[in-house]
Formats: sequence, structure tokens, C-alpha cells
Amino acid sequence: MSTRATTDRTVLFIVTSFWAYGELAIATEFARRMDGTGFKPLFLIPPTHRRLIAEAGLEHQVMVPGAGKINRIQLADIQHVHRPALVVLADFMNFDFCDRHYGLSRSDLQVFECPIGTFDDFSWGREGAWLDTYGFKAKYEGDITLDGLSFRLRPCPLNNPLDEVDPDVHPYPLLADMADVPTTERAAVRRDLGLHRDRPVVLVTGATWQRMHAAYPRVTAFVEASHRMLEELLLRLLDHADVLAVGPQLVFHDRVPDGFHPLGPLPPERFRRLIQAVDLHISNNIVSVSLHRLALGGIPSVALMNSLHKRSGKLRWELPDPPVLSESAQRVVERVDYLYPCRMFPVGWFQFLRSLLDGNPFSDMVAQAEMFDEEAALATIVPMLTDGPQRDRLAEARETYLTALRKLPEVDTVLRRVTGS
Repeated sequence: MSTRATTDRTVLFIVTSFWAYGELAIATEFARRMDGTGFKPLFLIPPTHRRLIAEAGLEHQVMVPGAGKINRIQLADIQHVHRPALVVLADFMNFDFCDRHYGLSRSDLQVFECPIGTFDDFSWGREGAWLDTYGFKAKYEGDITLDGLSFRLRPCPLNNPLDEVDPDVHPYPLLADMADVPTTERAAVRRDLGLHRDRPVVLVTGATWQRMHAAYPRVTAFVEASHRMLEELLLRLLDHADVLAVGPQLVFHDRVPDGFHPLGPLPPERFRRLIQAVDLHISNNIVSVSLHRLALGGIPSVALMNSLHKRSGKLRWELPDPPVLSESAQRVVERVDYLYPCRMFPVGWFQFLRSLLDGNPFSDMVAQAEMFDEEAALATIVPMLTDGPQRDRLAEARETYLTALRKLPEVDTVLRRVTGS
């Protein structure tokens, strides 16, 4: 439990996404930086997040799944006991659909006598942006609204730190520590992993929530095709580097090739130590907090994406100069009936994130590669394994981005502005 002074005012963070940890990571990162600000955090979380919040030493209460009456009593009790100065929805999009999980709705927030806002991770409401989910415009998009929320906390990245904002929008640096990833234990970590060869080390990351698509057979086929392309890419990459895979094992189920090391999910402390051995990071989710953390820490990073459609047997690229598929890619594409553009695997969000990335200096800091164009992906990745102009370009883009982040207000300033204190 927290040892902060009892005179500190409470900020309540409500987390309802029980299958994803990105929203939790953004909220806990913000909360850790509240020491000495005159505010203290209190979390209301799903049972799945209890261990992580406890290990972070953050005060918390746990919602009861399917028990709306009990959860509403908890809200009333928090208001009575803690009298929050602010309430922050970790993910307003998910909160609006959590009634079937926790029996809560926006109207239940009326118990609080303070400003209520949210983390706005993607500059919601951008002109021309529409929410494409699994290749289709999301039917629920019209039900998502910021109405009734009085402020937005806008973490950068992935938001553009150069954007003009209105008085109710508060951009801030997502991470407090943006120093280079340390290398003091690099040799020891490599020995622990059995990496005895003097070769570059590539980290591939994924998350459990990315596998929650079983209800959609066409999506499952797309996911399997994407994993086959990832296998093809990694097999060729293993000629140049060892590969560490963190998260659920997505590839090489039948035979693990030499140089591929599936490590499974790792706790935060082990992950932070592991990355000291890494020369390059590959992710298939450009909104990943881990991707942002490593790129900001100076580890060259690549975001795999897909611009290729396939419907009714017809292929179409979202590119002005479409590539020619390799033989292996052709075999994979021929076996699947449905492909859709994707920046956040496997949900999609290709169109939704387009305008957020356009003109955003973050786009220069992370290389992007097409997962179904393995030749171009390799041409992007392999030169980044060692020192050279590609790594220099990313390092320069990182410094430009960090300069923009350093001009943003920090957490204490944001809290004072939101509360008017």
C-alpha cells in the first residue's frame, strides 16, 4: 500500500480492460509520477490486474465481475471515503461497453463530485478518421463518445506532441524515463540466454490479448496467414541474428529452429533486464507501449503492418506502388480468402491510425515494414542490425522526437491545470 501523506488529494483511475495491459501500463506510469505532486492514486481494477498493481505498490480496489450492484456500492464508498479530486477512465472506449462485465455505465459516474476525464491515447475525434476493425467500419463507432468528460490526458507517443490542442486536452510525455536502455548487464544477459555467438539479437514481442479473435473465423485465417509470413521472415532473419520471442509463442510450433528462443510472457523486471541484450525490436502493433518504450530508449524498432486487401479472390494494396509478392507470400495469400489492412494486429485500425501517424515525428522514429512483402521487410530490417546510416537516421529522429517531448508539461503541471489549483 502507498505511504503517501493523507493530506494528498485522491485521483481515481478506473480500469475496465481485463484482457489488455496497455491501458493499465499508461495509467500506472502516470500514477507513479504523482509522488510529491499533492495528489495520490487509487485504482479500481479487474481481478486480472490485481497482482501487477500490488507489485507496483499502488493502492487499489477490485471490481467484482457480473456484480453491478456491488460495483456501484464501491463507487459510492470511494466517493464517501476518498472524495476524489479527479476521476480518470483508463480507457473510455472500453468503459462504455463494460456493462456486461461489471454492470457499470456512464450514469454511475454521477456519484462523483469532481471532474471526470480519460486518457485519450489516439486523439479521438480526429477529422476524417474512422474506426476500421477487422477490415470493416466498426458498427459501434457511433456509440463511442467523449460527451460528459471534462478533460483528456493525451500521452505522447502515440499522439503527436506537435499538435495544437484545446484547453481541455493535456498532452504529456508517456514515459518519465527516456534515457538510453542501459547495457551494463548486456554480456551477463546474453550468457544467461545461452547466446554465445557474436551475432546481433532481435527481440520479437506479442501480447495475449492479440489472440482474442476466435469468434471470427475469417480473422483467425488472417492471423494464421500473418503468422506464416512472420515465420518466413524470421527464418531468413536467423541467417543474420538470434531471435528472442517474448509473449505467447506464435510461430515455430512444430520445430524450433537454431537461434530462435521462445521465452514466453515475462514479468516487467525480467523484461527490463532482457532488453539490455537486444539490438533490434520487432512488433506487429504500432500502438504497443513496449514498442514505444524501447524506441524511446534507443533500441532500433520496426513495426510490422499490412496494406494488402483480399476479398472475393481479388488483391488490392493500400500503396501507390504495390510490391510483387514473393513465391512464399503468394502461397500464403492463395490459401486465405480474406485479408485486411492492419497497423494494430490483429484488430486492424489501419485507417483509424493513418491521420494520427501522418506528420507525427514518431513515424520517423520507428521503421514500418509490410508483413506480406518479405523482401522489402528484410531490406528494412537487416541493415538495422548493425551500425550504419539506417540506425543513424533512427537515432536522429529519436532525438528530434525527444526534443518535442521535453517541451510538454509533466504530470504535476497537468494535474494542477486539470484541477485548477
